[in-house]
Amino acid sequence: MKKTKFGDWNKLERTLKNCAPVKFQIALNKAATKCALLLVREIKKGIVSQSPGGKKFEPLAAATIERKGSSKALIDTGFLLNAITQKIQGDKAFVGLLRGTRNKDGDEIVNIGAVMEFGATIQHPNGATIVIPPRPFLHPVMEQHKEEIKKIFSEAILGLID
Repeated sequence: MKKTKFGDWNKLERTLKNCAPVKFQIALNKAATKCALLLVREIKKGIVSQSPGGKKFEPLAAATIERKGSSKALIDTGFLLNAITQKIQGDKAFVGLLRGTRNKDGDEIVNIGAVMEFGATIQHPNGATIVIPPRPFLHPVMEQHKEEIKKIFSEAILGLID
C-alpha cells in the first residue's frame, strides 16, 4: 500500500463509500459551522483593530473624521459591525452581511458593505466627486484563515476514518 504525504487515499475512498452519508454530512456541517463562527469573530476583531487580516485600513479623510468625530473606519454607529453574521445551510456557510438587513436610515447594509470592501466614486448632486477608497474587511480575513479552514474540513473528514 503506497502512502503519500497527504495520506492513504484508497483507505479514505473505502471509508467514505462505507460511511453512512448522514455521518459524512454531519461532519461537513460541523466543519462549516466552526469555520463560519471563526470568520465572523475574526472579521469583527479586524474591524475593531482597524487591521482585518493584518492589513491596515487606509486612513479616513480629515472631513470624514470631523463629521463623525472619530478616525476609526467602518465604525460609526456599530451597525455594520453588528450586522456581520453567518448562515449555515447544510455543509455550506455564508459569512458576511445578509441582503435585506437595513440600518437606521433604511439603507441596505450589504450595499454599504460593498462600498467599504471595494471602494466607490460618487458624484454628489452639488458637482463634487467623492472617492471612497476600498477598506476590505471580509476578503483579507478569509484569505488569512484559508489554511485553517482547509485544516478544519480535512480533520472533519479524516475523523470519519478512525
